[in-house]
Amino acid sequence: MLSTPFTSLAGVQHPIMLAPMGGSAGGALAAAVSRGGGLGMLGAADGDPAWLASEAPVVAATGLPWGIGFLTWMTTVDAVRRSLMYEPRAVMLSFGDARP
Repeated sequence: MLSTPFTSLAGVQHPIMLAPMGGSAGGALAAAVSRGGGLGMLGAADGDPAWLASEAPVVAATGLPWGIGFLTWMTTVDAVRRSLMYEPRAVMLSFGDARP
């Protein structure tokens, strides 16, 4: 275990975070990273409701810290709200302006 500001903030054992790669970082991969002591991140891209409903429970079921990432220019406020029902520790918005 290596204690850093990141490990304290994320509640993880190791300063490792899975990149939330849309189409690649699904529930199984994110869960494996979380079980290994890092922060598993789902790559939700546009926040498709069916995808979220199938992938988020896989990582949430670990009971360990995890997060979710969206492509800001593709997602909606509703998608982010839906993801919060699964209680991720972190939400990442990338590649766009989150203000709109």
